[in-house]
Amino acid sequence: MTASPSAHSGPAPTDGPVAIRTTYPPHFRSEWHAIDLGQLIYPSRGVMTLHIRSGAWVVPPLRGCWVPAHEEHRVETRTGLEMHSVYCRRLAGLMPNASGIVPISPFLRELILTMTDFADDHPGATIGEKIDSLLLGEISPQPQPPLALPEPSDPALVRIADALRADPSDARQLQDWARELGTTTRSLARAFARESRMPFTEFRRQVRLHAAMERLARGEAVTNVALDVGFSSTSNFIAMFRRATGLTPKAYFGRSRRPKG
Repeated sequence: MTASPSAHSGPAPTDGPVAIRTTYPPHFRSEWHAIDLGQLIYPSRGVMTLHIRSGAWVVPPLRGCWVPAHEEHRVETRTGLEMHSVYCRRLAGLMPNASGIVPISPFLRELILTMTDFADDHPGATIGEKIDSLLLGEISPQPQPPLALPEPSDPALVRIADALRADPSDARQLQDWARELGTTTRSLARAFARESRMPFTEFRRQVRLHAAMERLARGEAVTNVALDVGFSSTSNFIAMFRRATGLTPKAYFGRSRRPKG
């Protein structure tokens, strides 16, 4: 089944799995929405950023994400995106009640693509209820994805976060922001600890890693990305990336390249 980018309601509740393919243009940003069924999302082409109310993360190659029922979320892409959404009430009942990254094995990738191809060719039909056991056997969500970026709500923090997303290399310190926003360094530091559960310097590092992840997923060179987003050197960036993900950028994206086609 193929849906338009504005379709957010999801399919009618069903025990058997239903798959929907959606194509988004470059620079697309959906509205906040929630649906009544848990949703396995796999971006087969393009780079996707998933936002939930508590944070956001880039979904890199050969990874998908699990969004439980009633979880408000939105999707963003700068590159354009082909997204496959799999819904199944029985599967949802066995999955965590929290959003998370899902590694997409070659088998799971082919299973998802087969489901959406079948749905395109047989509108309104389900591919079979036994397939959910195959899906469950391949899905292992990570409730706290690496490089998850908290979404602050404090107006001062929102202004800082928006400026850093627009220019991750922005080197202003917390005291500089305090002067600009007419507040104190201590107040901003407390706000970051309360809303982001991390100090300002770590939040800025996460923004930079988040921006780098998106560009690396598009195939850009590590050195160019590292310096552009504000790291002092490539080695410093690689060290921070390894600390966050457990892998170097080359290993992380090398093991997750999608097959062609």
